[in-house]
Amino acid sequence: MNLLSQNEQSNIPHNSYKTKSRKSQSSSIKSVIATMAMLPSISSNHSEVLITAIEMVAEPKPLLAITFACISLLALLANCTLLIYIIYNRLYRNFISSHFIAHLCITNAATLCLLIPMLIYNVWTGVNIWAHSNVMCRVQALLTCATWTVIHFMALCIAGVHLLTFARIHYEQLFGLSPNMLCVLSWLLAFGLALPTITNGHIIIYDPSFRHCIWGDSDSGLKFLTYLLILGVFIPASLASYAYIRVLGILYHSPIVFQSIGLYKSRFLVYSFLFSPFYQLPFYAISIVKDWRKPDSTVPVVMLFLAFMQCFISPGLYGASLFLMKEEDMALTARAHKAPNAHPLTQHL
Repeated sequence: MNLLSQNEQSNIPHNSYKTKSRKSQSSSIKSVIATMAMLPSISSNHSEVLITAIEMVAEPKPLLAITFACISLLALLANCTLLIYIIYNRLYRNFISSHFIAHLCITNAATLCLLIPMLIYNVWTGVNIWAHSNVMCRVQALLTCATWTVIHFMALCIAGVHLLTFARIHYEQLFGLSPNMLCVLSWLLAFGLALPTITNGHIIIYDPSFRHCIWGDSDSGLKFLTYLLILGVFIPASLASYAYIRVLGILYHSPIVFQSIGLYKSRFLVYSFLFSPFYQLPFYAISIVKDWRKPDSTVPVVMLFLAFMQCFISPGLYGASLFLMKEEDMALTARAHKAPNAHPLTQHL
């Protein structure tokens, strides 16, 4: 009896160990099953967050929407007027900058007809126009980023032509591509930069403070904003600013010479071109810092509207540049180069 009791006592720890191991295995299996059961809920919660972000409602602001609509209609009329003037007078045959200015007017008109009405509707009603379509919200962000990038590229091309005008350099020496090819390349680069807004679902959200579909505060959204700012804004704006700084240097180096030919007064236009990229700076700053924007505040919406300022002021500025910059006439230059008995001085005009 003592032997049996000793054997039974010796088996008690072993049996308890088996019992504990079985309990631990069963608990681990239960945890795995619970984790697998939570996966669909996690994905559904993520989709619910996206849907909630799209369907957020803000306070309606009809008066602000009417103000935006009036300014947009005037800007659309100005862009169409300048475009018709360039086409009617066939300036594209004589002046290279007219190619880029006409393309910029078309881009501005498309922006004013497609993107601004969506913003006006959202401001008027306080409801996202694409509340039930995540795809269209991404398309709205795609068009916004693409048009802004094209506008910066066109401003860079026009700045290069203005530098050629004052430095007396031929177009082929700086660009090497036709104006039409540069316009096509600008759209290809712009859509290439904005393509992640369609392919990556973690970038774009509807922000009720801006009343617009833009990048969110997630890691993917901030990464997209970083390379968009570098490639689509900072590089072309820096090159354009460098070109106009060179123009100012040439103007102030020989003011009497340029005053005699009527180019010295164009320096005020150059200053306006230098400050044109800074209209978007407040919008980008507010979009990065979340604490600076609130759904009930009008400041973020106004800053977003100012980000489209290039569409409003460019017809006046670039229309004036057609008269004040006195660009080299391509047709006269081509005839002078083809003339066999042309005077050497006329070949360099």
